[in-house]
Amino acid sequence: MNKTFLIARREYLAFVRTVGFWLSMLTLPLIIGGSIFIPLLMRHSAPVETVAVLDLTGDHIEGAVVEAIRAHMPKPGADGLLESGGLQPVALPAGLSPDMSLAAAEAKMPQALAAGPASTIIVATDSGDKLHFRLWSVDGHKGRVEDQILWDLHGLQYYKLAGMHGIDHGLAHDMRESRADIISLTPASAAGPKKDDLAAGVRENGGKFIGIAISYLTWIAIFSSSMILLGSVIEEKASKVLEVLLASASAESLLIGKVLAVAAVLMTVWGLWGLTAFGLASFGISNLPPETVRDVMGALAAVFSPLHIILLLAYFMGGYLMFGVFFAAIGAFCETQKDAQAIIGPMTMIMMIPMITMQVAFTSPDLPMLKYMSWFPLFTPFLMPLRLSQGLPWYEIAGTLAGMGVVGLIMISVGRRAFKVGALTGGKLSWGALFRIATQKSANG
Repeated sequence: MNKTFLIARREYLAFVRTVGFWLSMLTLPLIIGGSIFIPLLMRHSAPVETVAVLDLTGDHIEGAVVEAIRAHMPKPGADGLLESGGLQPVALPAGLSPDMSLAAAEAKMPQALAAGPASTIIVATDSGDKLHFRLWSVDGHKGRVEDQILWDLHGLQYYKLAGMHGIDHGLAHDMRESRADIISLTPASAAGPKKDDLAAGVRENGGKFIGIAISYLTWIAIFSSSMILLGSVIEEKASKVLEVLLASASAESLLIGKVLAVAAVLMTVWGLWGLTAFGLASFGISNLPPETVRDVMGALAAVFSPLHIILLLAYFMGGYLMFGVFFAAIGAFCETQKDAQAIIGPMTMIMMIPMITMQVAFTSPDLPMLKYMSWFPLFTPFLMPLRLSQGLPWYEIAGTLAGMGVVGLIMISVGRRAFKVGALTGGKLSWGALFRIATQKSANG
């Protein structure tokens, strides 16, 4: 056992002492942080759009358009990162008036926009049964005002058509704003008073979101670590380092030591990424109302129960052990990465099968097919984190863990023999070689 940990320590330090490791570990948090904060900073730095209204309809709708613009004015004292510029109504530039023709107004638009103060001028006309709005903007501002008041302008056309058919404006407004009261409930959510929608969403679907996230993280971790192990073994075999190590330690100690070392490397990476995710999540929660923060934190505490965390770790470690040992053993038979491609392709396809089901599994995690697939040990570590959110009976949890454990022990037993044979003999991987290794006596391994 001491040799196993010494090998694990050697392999771990060989990874973390490289500059490339720290650069690759820091790249993802920087990309994620930049993708979140840079758009927020850009949005926060957006200037207030100044908007003037030229009403050529003759129906005096200028007041309604200005009211729609005022609804998007910056909030007093709002200076947080989540706030954007907004709109500000301004007076018409000199030379524009409601009694001019559309052609005359458009002819003066370049000069009017250049003179300011409006960065956008809305020209409203009426063709009898339809309102028309032309939004003239200075270079670089096209579309900014339209994105914010598009539906308000559509609403003016709605009220105009309603008035043409004798419908009272107030009734038309109520009809446009009317919505059915639709509430999606479960017995658990209906038992108590109505809570904040965000907190309720976390409480009811948080387990599934976390389960899918853990499933994807497990897949990424297992696949990436398997590639690391495969590359490490191939490199050491080519340089004869593997033979030297096997002369001073058993194949089992060397194999498990390498697997533990890569696991430690992953935990180091996840530790930094976890701190980054915690910081970003804390920033996001700090922008929520205090009542919502309280409900969300309570919902997250319920999802991350100690038993749930222990089971998630158990499924992850079981899956990592199965695939990690397998890929390390395969690497002992390969002289180059090209030799490994023949086996990597089929194994990757097998690992992809449970991930393909995730989209359907999120909406219906209790599907019988999903249940049957989760009992297959090679799929268990990817599907069970999602199914855990459904409150499974103890025999399913115990059965799937046991199945994964049995396959893991078989992988270790066969893998250590394959590892030794491949490292020392330099034989090529074949079905016959695998059969002989799997069926030979343990004492001969």
